Amino acid sequence: MEKIELTQLFKEAVLNTQMRRATFDRLNIKPNTNYRGRTQDEVYFQKQDGANVEYEVVRRMDFDPEGVFEITVVYTIRRQLADEYVNQDIDFREQLKKYEVKDFNFLCGNVFSLMSLTISELTQASNGIPMVSPPVYCGVAAKSAE
Repeated sequence: MEKIELTQLFKEAVLNTQMRRATFDRLNIKPNTNYRGRTQDEVYFQKQDGANVEYEVVRRMDFDPEGVFEITVVYTIRRQLADEYVNQDIDFREQLKKYEVKDFNFLCGNVFSLMSLTISELTQASNGIPMVSPPVYCGVAAKSAE
């Protein structure tokens, strides 16, 4: 099946989003070690029931080498299919593989901003300095600039 344009696949309705969990683990810091922060997002198809489709969005922030902290924030997004797609046999896992960065930002609405805010609040409460993660999709499958 070809890639379905998201603007046609879903109704223009408010996204139903819900935070499922946030974990924050402080780790040891080794003296004289340079740490490089990493932010990684993943989007997983969860289920379809009638006209509704549910996705899980996971953001992880950690460091290379391992240290400082690890944060995981998980949201669930529920969207309503456009009427023409309700009874079609769509493999949403395959569709996710075909999407580009801009598609994930549209698919997930403001969830990446909510995740960025959550991470900022957790890190600010921990050491007084908020770390702000990008408020857009930072996927593992994002294509590098060429």
